[in-house]
Amino acid sequence: MTVDSIVAFQSLGYTKREASFLYLVAAHSGYFLRRQFDYFIDRNRGSIVMRFLEKARIAGHIAFLDYKQGWHVYHLCSRSIYRLVGNPESQLRRRKGDAEVRARLMTLDYVLENENDHFLESAEDRIRFFATNRHIPLELFTDGDGRLLPLLAYPVSLADPDHPRQSPVRFAFIDDGLLTIEKFLRFLSATEQLLRAIGNFEVIYVAVSEFNFADAKHAFWKRFDEVVPTNAGLFEDNNRLIVALPGAALRARFTTLLFRYPYPTLRRSEARGSERVRS
Repeated sequence: MTVDSIVAFQSLGYTKREASFLYLVAAHSGYFLRRQFDYFIDRNRGSIVMRFLEKARIAGHIAFLDYKQGWHVYHLCSRSIYRLVGNPESQLRRRKGDAEVRARLMTLDYVLENENDHFLESAEDRIRFFATNRHIPLELFTDGDGRLLPLLAYPVSLADPDHPRQSPVRFAFIDDGLLTIEKFLRFLSATEQLLRAIGNFEVIYVAVSEFNFADAKHAFWKRFDEVVPTNAGLFEDNNRLIVALPGAALRARFTTLLFRYPYPTLRRSEARGSERVRS
């Protein structure tokens, strides 16, 4: 989190906890649910969240979206708020379709659950990290105009922020209820060269259903379960044989993360909680 941005939010009348939560929403999702604020402050008292929501509504910082059946989604839509995080024209402040709203809510849950990771929050942060810390050619993660590839907009984080040059890099893929893995295949195609250049990485497939897990796992290992070359070394990681290619050690990991949190319904009902399986 950027301390200066949080202090700036506090100057608008928010408490430190409220300001810190708004910063996360502005940096990662643009949308949030009441339960996510309760989770962040580790409280379940209606008066605290209601004061926060009313304060933000009166200030014109959030809009209430009514999804019926008791569902309210809160959209952080104020340009002045995004200006305080250095991105007044952020796409997050614009209204999205229902599936994209769910994906954004899932992104925020993912960030909240992985608070010990160091997230590369902006496109600029990611470009700077890949190019400067990992010395990866720009063409592997940017387009012809130098902009980050769209499919790299999912959460990217470092497991060990104290050692960014050696840390495993985690890439989340958010499945908001997809009927096939076609979008995941496009993600793998767009990022494969970057992932190989990083070497030590984990792809986390986040979904509200196990429907696509098996196909996604198969597609991932089809790309990264290498045939062992004669001049490569071998080592074990989590009981899996990994190939160390000449000049770099490929440490590929694939994890599924099942969210059972409640979201506005698109195709099916959700239960609570989450389950992580690494394979």
